[in-house]
Amino acid sequence: MENYFDVSVILPIKSGRAFDFSEYFTKCIESLKTQKLKINELIIVHTDEDVVIEFLNDFDFGDLNVVKLEWKEEANYVSQINFGITNSTSQWISLFEFDDEYSTIWFNNVEKYSKAYPDVDAFLPIVVDTDQMGKFVGFTNEATFAANFSTEMGILSNETLQDYQNFQTSGIGN
Repeated sequence: MENYFDVSVILPIKSGRAFDFSEYFTKCIESLKTQKLKINELIIVHTDEDVVIEFLNDFDFGDLNVVKLEWKEEANYVSQINFGITNSTSQWISLFEFDDEYSTIWFNNVEKYSKAYPDVDAFLPIVVDTDQMGKFVGFTNEATFAANFSTEMGILSNETLQDYQNFQTSGIGN
C-alpha cells in the first residue's frame, strides 16, 4: 500500500490528570494524523481511571486505526509498553508519550532509512525541547536511549557523536 508504513505506535497513559493532558494529547494525536505516511495502528495502553476512559471514548482520532487496551494493574510505564508491543501487529514499533509530537516526516524518514540500512533495528528520535512558552531550548534524545551513548543522560554531545561516527543524524527534521 502506498503512503503506508507498517508501524505500531505504542502510547501508554498512566493518568489523565496530568497538567494540560487534553492539550498535549491533542497535539500528540494531531502529529500522527499529519504524517506523510499512514501508520498501521496506534495502540493506547491506558489505566482504568474513569477520566482517561471517558476522554479516550470521546476523542476524535479521525481515520487512525486505534486499539485501546485497558491496563488494570498498577500503572507501570515499562509493563504497559511491553503489553502494547505484545499486542502489536506491525513490523516496527514506535514508543510515544502523550506530551510528545512527531515531525511530519518522521515515519517517512524511518521508512527510507530502514530500506537503506536493513541491518539497523532501531531508529532513535532527536527531540526538540521547548519551554512552557513553546520557545526552543535545545535538542536531546530520550534519556533511556542516550545512556547507551553518553554518561550525561539525555544528551548526545558533539564528543559522543565523534566517538560514534556512524551515528546517523541526517534526515531528522521538523
